[in-house]
Amino acid sequence: MDETPETVFKFTAEGVDLEFAGSEAFVERQVQRFRHFLEGAAGIEPTAATAEEAADVTPQTFSEFCAKRPPRSGRGAIQDRILLAVYFMNVVRKKREVSADDILHRFQSAEWERPKNLHNALGVLKRKVGHLQEGSRRGLYQLSPVGLRYLEGRYEPA
Repeated sequence: MDETPETVFKFTAEGVDLEFAGSEAFVERQVQRFRHFLEGAAGIEPTAATAEEAADVTPQTFSEFCAKRPPRSGRGAIQDRILLAVYFMNVVRKKREVSADDILHRFQSAEWERPKNLHNALGVLKRKVGHLQEGSRRGLYQLSPVGLRYLEGRYEPA
């Protein structure tokens, strides 16, 4: 049997362990999908934008960003808004970790009602849903690979 050798990509940094295995094309797609997250976890500063990336104007404000990605209303709205705020800061603004204050600031800038218990919602998103993971110290958060996939599936990438 003529089997194509499996390609393996492993990444470990500050509590983040990722491993992709499969065909070279599959692994390449996964690395590209998680590129921003991997660069942030590795502490790599964003490079100069390519002409193609420069043509895609990134929204300057959180409100502009959310206008293109309206969060749900009703059940799950608070969690959705928290994830959008973290995604905006992690992926768009390249801020590796965010605090509850950072999230509240985004809620205020979007003129959203403040969550009644933000810390509880963050705990649920981290422990039960798995869309957030702890940062380098207590009270700091970042999107988990699962959370990144969820948001990129729900909304087109920034």
